[in-house]
Amino acid sequence: MNSLLYYLFEVNCSLVVGAVLYFLVFRQLSFFQWNRYFILGLCLLSLLLPFGTVRLGELFLSPTSPVLAFEQSNTIAHSLETAGDLVSETEIIDSFWHSFSIGYGIAYGYLLISIVLLCRFALRYIRLYRRIGQLSKYKFEGFTMVAPFEDYANCSVQHVIVMTEDQLATPDGKLIFEHESQHIVFKHRWDKLFVEIFRCLFWLNPFVYWVRKQLYLVHEYQVDEVLANRYGNSGYAHFLLNLTQQSCPTGLQSSLFNNRHELVERVQVMMSKPSSKKARWQYLLTVPLLGFSLLFYSFINPPKSSWFSASLNGKKKPSKTIILDPGHGGKDTGGISSFGFAEKSLTWETCLLLKQELERKGYKVLLSRAADEYKLLRDRSNFEGDLLLSIHFDNVKDKQSLPIRILYQSGIHHNPLEELNHKFAVSLGQRLHQNGLAVNAPEVNTKLAILRGAKIPALLLELDNINAIDKNVKPDFVNKLAHAIDQSFEY
Repeated sequence: MNSLLYYLFEVNCSLVVGAVLYFLVFRQLSFFQWNRYFILGLCLLSLLLPFGTVRLGELFLSPTSPVLAFEQSNTIAHSLETAGDLVSETEIIDSFWHSFSIGYGIAYGYLLISIVLLCRFALRYIRLYRRIGQLSKYKFEGFTMVAPFEDYANCSVQHVIVMTEDQLATPDGKLIFEHESQHIVFKHRWDKLFVEIFRCLFWLNPFVYWVRKQLYLVHEYQVDEVLANRYGNSGYAHFLLNLTQQSCPTGLQSSLFNNRHELVERVQVMMSKPSSKKARWQYLLTVPLLGFSLLFYSFINPPKSSWFSASLNGKKKPSKTIILDPGHGGKDTGGISSFGFAEKSLTWETCLLLKQELERKGYKVLLSRAADEYKLLRDRSNFEGDLLLSIHFDNVKDKQSLPIRILYQSGIHHNPLEELNHKFAVSLGQRLHQNGLAVNAPEVNTKLAILRGAKIPALLLELDNINAIDKNVKPDFVNKLAHAIDQSFEY
């Protein structure tokens, strides 16, 4: 659920940034089709951006201190014995009520409201679709027509136009038909279906409603432009202003009468001078800047899937995916050194430095947690890739430096995965020794949840004694560790 909160935060931030840019730069331009694509693209980009693997901010920023977050909840301890003290990993009981916290409550509540809104919208849409299917239809100039029903009149609803057949013989009725037929030609109903679903998902953000309103206006601007070119600006503007005196029907798709208070604005836009072709450069320059800005602050780890884990074929060494699991996090601080440093901070710092080094070597590296957050062990191990490394530190009272310990699971299921665990452990131990790092012989451990839950080769590394580290992990140590990991794939 923490990942959900991060996802919602990033989607809403992306939408706000894009909406502000649209208001300042594009809203006054008369490139209505481009504006339409911008709004739809902004919503789609906001949805997909958190799933991206590129985070430009990491090229410029190297955070070494985690962000403190997330509330306490009831836990049970899962412990493993080390060469010195006990290093504890806490795991939430697999129960809704025990895992419930303020953060979880917010996430569950938000999801519940979103589901209710989606169901409500789906029911209304299906009911309207069935109602239209029950009506008598007739054809006019290739478009499907139905007589007014319920509160729908003189509007387009989904794929049909709602008008009486008698009105089509009048001048105003003819204009209403042409207006609504253009909405169908432009396929605006699909835009509105998408933006309504988007609104149900992100209902809490007020910018969602503003963006939806702007999209509806752009639809009207598009249709007004077509009919103004056909009948003249003055005549069509007079027709629009006359409609403010008529009743306003409600339509799920669109209506000429919707946004009646914006009719004057629509007329002003129609009568104003069109934007010059040179103004298109505002799109060509500003849209890439928006994408760069959103990618810069993007911080959420990609989803746990194999969408991007396929190796690249070619002359270069195939790209591999390594998952780094910074031990502990959030309320689970891990060991505390005599200097007052928490193990969770050292594992986080180590994984950030190690991630940079491995990415320089061509690996794709994911982190099992996005910041100083508590996550279930089963969630931290539920990744797809080529190798999972869970990073920890021993906790011995004196300040003596300890050799690296490699723990892996083997001998339980006797499957190919456990054989890979053994090969990786032996290979990594040899490579660490060759790179001048002190290391013990790999040890089999069948009690660690992070190793039991892994679906890929997984190792747990105890890097050193937490009390032997003055302040930060030494970059030289991380460089040698990254080099050994790189070489370990040559087992």
